[in-house]
Amino acid sequence: MASAVTLWQSGELSIADTRADPSWNNALSFVALAFMSASLGVQGVLGKRLNTQFGTTIVLTTVWVELVSDPRLFKFRQKVKSRDHKLLAAVALFLGAFAGRALLGKLGSPAALGISVGIRIFITLSWVFIGGKTT
Repeated sequence: MASAVTLWQSGELSIADTRADPSWNNALSFVALAFMSASLGVQGVLGKRLNTQFGTTIVLTTVWVELVSDPRLFKFRQKVKSRDHKLLAAVALFLGAFAGRALLGKLGSPAALGISVGIRIFITLSWVFIGGKTT
């Protein structure tokens, strides 16, 4: 949320008009970029600490390499949880990228970041309903 508010306060355009005219060129824009980078870093660390199949959803290359190197990738008649989760993560990354670009074009960067904050809050609250491991 800090990056959305900072970017909104910067008054910069979301998309550059031409290649020679960058869209973000004041200090507040770069502070917003720092907040976004920190957010992704925290997401990556938490994903690894939780040790779930969705821990590597930050970089598409990582998800893709883990998917194609899965030894049970072509076992179509079997239910392979690790493969299915990685495939779901790759599809979700593509859908999120397309949706994010559409929001960016229609609403601008601050609104698109605000909507992503709402989605993250929803995901955070959904953890309340996930049960712990049974031993």
